[in-house]
Amino acid sequence: MFEMIVNFLLLCSSTNIIVPGDDSAIDVQQQDNEIRSQTKCRPGLHTSVPAGFYLQDHWTSLVCDSKSFPSAKLISGCLKDKQILMMGDSTLRQWFDYLEETVPTLKRLNLHTSSKSGPFEAVDTQYNTRIIWRAHGIPIRTSKTPWADLHYITSEVEGMAGGAHSVVVFTIWAHFTTYPLAMYAHRLVVIRKAVASLLSRSPTTLVVIKSANTGYKDVYGSDWLSWQLDMALREIFRDLPRPH
Repeated sequence: MFEMIVNFLLLCSSTNIIVPGDDSAIDVQQQDNEIRSQTKCRPGLHTSVPAGFYLQDHWTSLVCDSKSFPSAKLISGCLKDKQILMMGDSTLRQWFDYLEETVPTLKRLNLHTSSKSGPFEAVDTQYNTRIIWRAHGIPIRTSKTPWADLHYITSEVEGMAGGAHSVVVFTIWAHFTTYPLAMYAHRLVVIRKAVASLLSRSPTTLVVIKSANTGYKDVYGSDWLSWQLDMALREIFRDLPRPH
């Protein structure tokens, strides 16, 4: 009976309807003046709306003076002497894949793990760089995976020594769109506590949080649900203490 009700509510003709937009267009005039922000990028800056724009695949930030790395050599130089831990879903795994494909000196190790949930590891002996990507703990939709390979973000962060050579990048949202918001918020609060502890004992550690992005166009994982999770993530981490 429950399944019948769900199918009626979610699969009926008045559900999952694309709302058409209008025919208005934005005419961008040529601009010779420099509009890039001169503020140095640092954790804790207020993010304006819009935060910037893409033009010819190049991001221009209106918040701070963000850097671009158009070549493999510049990317390698930025990652030199860094130990990078990435944890999240496939949207963050794409960052790992991009770096592996773009930087010829970065080589992936064959860990004989799942092609979807990992973990993956790549090293660059020339620039002394190590990058690990792991799927965050459950809930997660993936192929058959050993339980031991699924680590929670909190557990990994709590076990880190940190330091100027350490970078933590995480994202957590896509696999929570079908769960109550309260459950997601509780997970974020626990992660926030672990991150705050890491920054307290190792203030020079860099922590990067990838927010949600547009994705599935259905009622189970819609942008509307992702937006609610993204607002919760931004609010919970908004006043994260930043030791000096």
